[in-house]
Amino acid sequence: MSSDGMRGFQIMKALEKVRVRFAPSPTGHLHIGGLRTALFNYLFAKKHSGDFVLRIEDTDRARFVDDAQDKIYEALHYYKLTPDEGPREGGNYGPYEQSKRLDHYQQAAHHLIDSGHAYRCFCPENRLELLRKTAEKRGEIPKYDRKCANLSLENAKAMADNGESFVIRFKLDKQNVQFQDEVFGTVNQCIDESDPVLLKSDGFPTYHLANVIDDRKMEISHVIRGMEWLSSTGKHQILYRAFNWTPPKFVHLSLIMRTATKKLSKRDKDAFVAYYSDQLGALPEAVLNLMIRNGSGIRDFDADHFYSLQEMKEQFDLSLLGRRNLLLDHDSLQKYSRMAFKSADFESLYPRIVDLLKKDGKFEIPEKEHIRRIVSFLNSKEENFGFLSSLTSGEFNWFFSRPRSAQLLLDSHQNVDLKQIIKELLKLETCNSETLGEVATRHQLTLAKTMGIVRISLIGSKKGPPISELVEFFGMEECRKRLEIMLTLL
Repeated sequence: MSSDGMRGFQIMKALEKVRVRFAPSPTGHLHIGGLRTALFNYLFAKKHSGDFVLRIEDTDRARFVDDAQDKIYEALHYYKLTPDEGPREGGNYGPYEQSKRLDHYQQAAHHLIDSGHAYRCFCPENRLELLRKTAEKRGEIPKYDRKCANLSLENAKAMADNGESFVIRFKLDKQNVQFQDEVFGTVNQCIDESDPVLLKSDGFPTYHLANVIDDRKMEISHVIRGMEWLSSTGKHQILYRAFNWTPPKFVHLSLIMRTATKKLSKRDKDAFVAYYSDQLGALPEAVLNLMIRNGSGIRDFDADHFYSLQEMKEQFDLSLLGRRNLLLDHDSLQKYSRMAFKSADFESLYPRIVDLLKKDGKFEIPEKEHIRRIVSFLNSKEENFGFLSSLTSGEFNWFFSRPRSAQLLLDSHQNVDLKQIIKELLKLETCNSETLGEVATRHQLTLAKTMGIVRISLIGSKKGPPISELVEFFGMEECRKRLEIMLTLL
């Protein structure tokens, strides 16, 4: 094969290569929908030995949040969705932050001016506001009246060279657009909008221009994103046509809903990724299983099976992505969290538990073997355990702390000689229903009441595992220490 032939073959192979991108904006907390978008991009890329690209779309400088990119990376790391290319990974298609690619957008926008598809607009904001208000009074869709489109190229360039502020607008005539979506099939859209701004007066692009330019420059083969962008895709098709480019394939994911009729609200704490790791302590595999719970994209999906990330990669099939919305169901998350904890090995759980304790800041970090015993206890005795947060802020914080107050004991056991009972408990060689029954009889209490005194003294709560399991876990020496503490608190 000749060198030219070989180069042509290589170009064809490159064009066939799957390249997808996750392109969040660093304007706040990462939404749970963003995590699902990242997951499906990652699964599709890995299934086809392709590239998973992280692109930071940071052109909205007014809403830019300094540490948002760090949080995005933290989330991808937590869920093991590692980018092949990105701001920190590098790659052949960088830079991977849009704020560092301004020359690409400016060149593209001026190319559209030269080809007659765009023009400089010098209209001040007060004139644009007047146009909007006039249209609203008439009950019409606000549209720019193309005053500046009538300027000659020479006059517009002279005004720009003279320092007059301008934006670059795309000529968008009313038209019907048809395109193919891998999930929603043939989509027909009537585009009837004002000429959109492509390049702002500060030299930064709007979403529409940057999106199209970067997907082309980075050789993105498939655009996998939330269906909230479906309505913009017709406009993007027109832009691709203006550049005489073939667009990538589009894949729009169904919505994540609160109920069948109610969308997630930005006021809902569980609408954001950080809630699951930082507040719930949900294991990453549990949340990823929640993202595929309706079976979308997974071949031979089994609702009762707990999928590893590797299994998701192996069984992912783009053609099986459905249109049915995903319900964010807390009961399903609890189920997957239990399954995730049961299937996790200790070495993967240990650093997560330590990290949780460090972030909480109220507990000393115990020896590794103590945490191993806790995990073993939870696996064998607590079949409903799933959220790690219950170790620090929930019903299992007694693993890491001793009771600090006697108030609950005093409130729930009035007219009882608690000090004398605890003194007798301290003398016991073993703590079981027989020995506790003897203490109960001497003080004319029921066995249940006496066990309640023991439980509160040991773990500071009325609810918890059976006394026998607590004694088994703590051992009699630790039980006595806790009883002694409670005695001093009374």
